[in-house]
Amino acid sequence: MSKALHLNLRVDSTQYIPQIRQVPGYDYIHMVRQPKYMIDMTLLNEKVQYLNEIFSPKDFVKKNKISLIHAHHGQLGILLLPFKRKTGLPLVTSIRGRDGTLADQPVGYLDSMKMLFKEGDEFYPVCQYLADRIIAWGCPAKKVKVLYGGVDLSKYPYSPPRSTAKTQNILSVGRLVEKKGHHVLMEAFQKFKQKYPQATLTIIGRGELEEELRALAEQLKLGSSFQLLNHLPKDKVREHMENADLFVAASMEAANGDVEGIPNTLKEAMALGVPVVSTTHAGIPELVTHKKEGLLVQENNVDELAAALEQMFTNRKSWEKYTRAARLKIEQSFDQAKQLQLQAQYYNQLLGGKK
Repeated sequence: MSKALHLNLRVDSTQYIPQIRQVPGYDYIHMVRQPKYMIDMTLLNEKVQYLNEIFSPKDFVKKNKISLIHAHHGQLGILLLPFKRKTGLPLVTSIRGRDGTLADQPVGYLDSMKMLFKEGDEFYPVCQYLADRIIAWGCPAKKVKVLYGGVDLSKYPYSPPRSTAKTQNILSVGRLVEKKGHHVLMEAFQKFKQKYPQATLTIIGRGELEEELRALAEQLKLGSSFQLLNHLPKDKVREHMENADLFVAASMEAANGDVEGIPNTLKEAMALGVPVVSTTHAGIPELVTHKKEGLLVQENNVDELAAALEQMFTNRKSWEKYTRAARLKIEQSFDQAKQLQLQAQYYNQLLGGKK
């Protein structure tokens, strides 16, 4: 069995564990830069290694019989270029969002990425939108292969939506950062509540904007109709999704240029059969076609989002059509098992006779 060395930002359950540990036909070394990035100790095993403890990349590769290096972020691809040069191994780099932008990047980031485009072997952006971004930066198109993140469908079974319920429980899940658009959703929700006074909005996440969002809730007088829950385990988030009437991802480009790829939580809600409203931001239109799998509105537009919420709740009879189309889309293009098979196929093609 061939073995891939993977480097990701930190070891926790949100950081692409299946794309590291479950690639069919490939054993793995799971690497992070140093021990402080070992966040979830339940994921610690004998295959976790620390980059700062490797003194001879050549000896390490020979001892561990590694065939390929996979960096799970643009900056990590740059970091592994010396490792590639010393070992001669093929290097592939995933592009996941901010690393496909110049948002809050260090001086010289674009020049470093151009060097990575030249020396790296392949690039796996998580959506076509990001593929187009890095090609525009100068990455050779022949090196670019879109690799969508997938959903474990065994953990997200489809159930028909609650189209006959009388509730209006809206859910959004994501880090409390500007690009998630939570503040836009809260303002849209306040407008929506004027027609549906019993409606509720729950946001699950943690991040730098927590205090600002709590202050905004006070300012908008959302009261008990709004709750902001800190980071929850995946199974608890799934329970909230299953109990929601509508899932909203109000993603937008942040002021510093930070963007999404495609939010995984949006895929998960669609897999479960929860109706969705989102925006035309970044790769989201690759997942949701307007009025087919859900509704899309212009990003950072409070009035359009409020109108979409109202449209959804006044046309509950359309929910099953949307959610069945959404589940089919997930099964076809965002099934984790299929995407892991595709990842293995990309590896096999790159290694060729060396596998």
